[in-house]
Amino acid sequence: MKTLATTSEIPLFQKLPHLRARVPRIGLFDGPSPVSQLDILSGRGGLDVWIKNDGLYGTLYGGNKPRKLEFVLPRALETGARTVITTGPLGTHHGLATALYGRQLGLNVALLLTYQRPNEHVVRQLVRMQRAGAFMHYTSGGPLTAIMAPYLVLKYAGRDRGRRPYVLPPGGSTPLGALGYVNAALELAAQVRAGELPEPKAVVLPVGSGGTAAGLVLGLGLAGLKSKVVGVAITRAPTTWAVTVRQLALQVARLIKRNGVSEFEPSLADLIVDDRWLGAGYGRLTPDGAAAAALMSSAGVELEPTYTAKTVAGMIAMCASGELSGTVLYWHTYDSRMPADEVISKSDYAALPSEFRRFCPTI
Repeated sequence: MKTLATTSEIPLFQKLPHLRARVPRIGLFDGPSPVSQLDILSGRGGLDVWIKNDGLYGTLYGGNKPRKLEFVLPRALETGARTVITTGPLGTHHGLATALYGRQLGLNVALLLTYQRPNEHVVRQLVRMQRAGAFMHYTSGGPLTAIMAPYLVLKYAGRDRGRRPYVLPPGGSTPLGALGYVNAALELAAQVRAGELPEPKAVVLPVGSGGTAAGLVLGLGLAGLKSKVVGVAITRAPTTWAVTVRQLALQVARLIKRNGVSEFEPSLADLIVDDRWLGAGYGRLTPDGAAAAALMSSAGVELEPTYTAKTVAGMIAMCASGELSGTVLYWHTYDSRMPADEVISKSDYAALPSEFRRFCPTI
């Protein structure tokens, strides 16, 4: 199995060694993502706020997506697929990460992209997906995506001489993908044991497709940490509901049992998912989110409007109201690998497939 980064013995395989031979993994990063105290938010009312910066996890593209792809992409290769088909909104981080890492593994990536309110961030993501070599198809919404998906499976199977494409759900949030965040939770537990940070009372993160939260809910329980998972919903989709996240966590547990750990009995961490900071909807910046982004930028942490700005806004509000207290960990899921000085030109817009140019500045 091809390895893209030097892969040490990951905490998941140390904890559950039977999985090592049964669940292939391609290392997209070596070592834990860093933890540090957020001085800008700590000290008030006894609060002790920390960050685990998964924005630095990954080689080509950071955030929570590489942790899932480490387990998903090997399965795509096992099936003999030459193309991965997945979906997401116009500014999808999952789609871009899949395109970048897929290309490095020799996989084509086709993206079915649904409408998202255009802004500068969305336009940059479209250009990045184009540069990564993704085949981009605009489907506007869920119904047309469902109609087009079977057609595209046949189209790319023909293009790949009969090799069936590997179809990956939004966000990579399958039980296999969520296994990456079981590993991440065990990684956090090792950092707690090493004295790098206190055991958090709460772990705060955005919840969209649900895989990150589901993996943490299972992994924190497996690690023996008493931290509760506090999700900030960034859409009203059923994938953000607490019951749905817990169901996915149990599916991950069943995956573990099927792969040589038959005695495994899951212990799930407490979970709440709160939608009070969603605002006008997915991808719509809120005033509280903008203020949170400005505050965190002054501390050297860049947020984006769809996921992380709303999450930090929610965390700040819950800390202020006393809903969160003691040691609180913000789990940062936004990429920190793309160059900050990246230049996007009119020629980049012109290179996009025609159906996407309407979302870009006049060219």
